[in-house]
Amino acid sequence: MIFYRKLSMIGRAFIIVLLTLTFSGCDMLEGIAIGTSTEEVTAQGDVAQLKLVVPKYLPWLPWFLAAKEDVFQQYSEEYHVDITFEEADYEGAINKFVSREADAVVVTNIDGISKIATRGIEVDVILISSYSQGNDALLIPAENDANLKNKNLALESGSTAHYLLDRYLLRNQIDFDEVSISNTSELDLIAAFDTPEIAGIVSWNPVTGELIEQKNAKVLFSSQEVPREISHLLIVHRETLDQHPNFARALLATWFTMMERLQGNRRGATLDAFASLTELNRETIEARFDAIEFTETPARALSVIRDRRMKKTMRHIRFFMGRHELANDAEVGTWVSYPGRTPDRFHFNAQPLQNFIAPPEVDEG
Repeated sequence: MIFYRKLSMIGRAFIIVLLTLTFSGCDMLEGIAIGTSTEEVTAQGDVAQLKLVVPKYLPWLPWFLAAKEDVFQQYSEEYHVDITFEEADYEGAINKFVSREADAVVVTNIDGISKIATRGIEVDVILISSYSQGNDALLIPAENDANLKNKNLALESGSTAHYLLDRYLLRNQIDFDEVSISNTSELDLIAAFDTPEIAGIVSWNPVTGELIEQKNAKVLFSSQEVPREISHLLIVHRETLDQHPNFARALLATWFTMMERLQGNRRGATLDAFASLTELNRETIEARFDAIEFTETPARALSVIRDRRMKKTMRHIRFFMGRHELANDAEVGTWVSYPGRTPDRFHFNAQPLQNFIAPPEVDEG
């Protein structure tokens, strides 16, 4: 059964009124005007062939289950687009997107800025699909003390792990030059944890989960202590989104269909399906999902993408990037734009979600 059907005229009117009362009126009116002009472009023309590339990490497993169970195909037919789902390693996924071999990709907010926005590509964030709420962590051996001054830590330089370490040091008033960093690939972090000269590692699941379970590592600091600062994004090339708005609709419908399955009496069977994708048992996958705050409904997703607190997080990211020479922090501030503002190169665009919840009227006369 199709999860999201087109709403009735009464339903549309009710939701539009509700959203107008809830959110900024000027933003909402701006959004409706834009959506009406492009709404039916894809449906009227040839079927567009579009590609989503996804790395196989915990926050993005719902996309993999959707591919396995032909949910993409279901919505491709409904929205008249041909979506190809492709798995790639994380850097490979980003590179495919940057080189335009992919039309959409999933990334963290930090990598979206440092690895995509820095290249001058115009993209729209159409969904903040989840937040890290413990999925990223700073781990040390259980027998070690918590003093990291003059210690060496292993992590991937410039990554969300590096950002998390910065946040820990700031919170604990430790100077950045009082800690040494060993730039270590994700594949080598577990081995590095056993190295005498490494006092701890910073990473994400599955690395952190394996170290806790197998090496008796303890969590010194995690993303749970900086809530909603590390987020997972679905981004689309702006030109593609302008030409094929139904691409966004199909992707959003796919995501929320999978989120619906994590609720109610289907949750158990869905967790079993996720476990089979990762070769983990159900208890482990459920525990790891507890470290992620998924955006489970369209209304919630719209609220999240319009959350003004995101600007404060972006200031932390700007300073992080400037401090480690990933980009000029002053320039980063001009690259990012938010709903209701003129789009810059990295735009948080609430329009697709607004149109998904309350499809604009189309003049059929």
